[in-house]
Amino acid sequence: MPKKRLPRELWSNLRREIWLRDNGQCQSPLQPPLCIGKPMIPLNECHIDHIKSGKLGTNERDNLRVLCPVCHALRADRRHQGLTAKLLRKGIIPSNWRELVWE
Repeated sequence: MPKKRLPRELWSNLRREIWLRDNGQCQSPLQPPLCIGKPMIPLNECHIDHIKSGKLGTNERDNLRVLCPVCHALRADRRHQGLTAKLLRKGIIPSNWRELVWE
């Protein structure tokens, strides 16, 4: 997530634009059944991931992609620790999740 958040309405429009560009499909290298975003994730369930996050990240379109919640949680980014913990508690990601982390 970049340093500065977009206003809600602008972010909502950008989310939809990225979702349409990516055909509503998860852009991670993980495959089903682990990845739940292939062939398509509804807009209200998808995550828009910042490829480069933190202070160096931006909300530019080429820095954004659609991910399903599982792939987003398993992406190698310390900022996803809360999401990973939440999905572990719900039993959505397996206990061996560290072996599945991707860049």
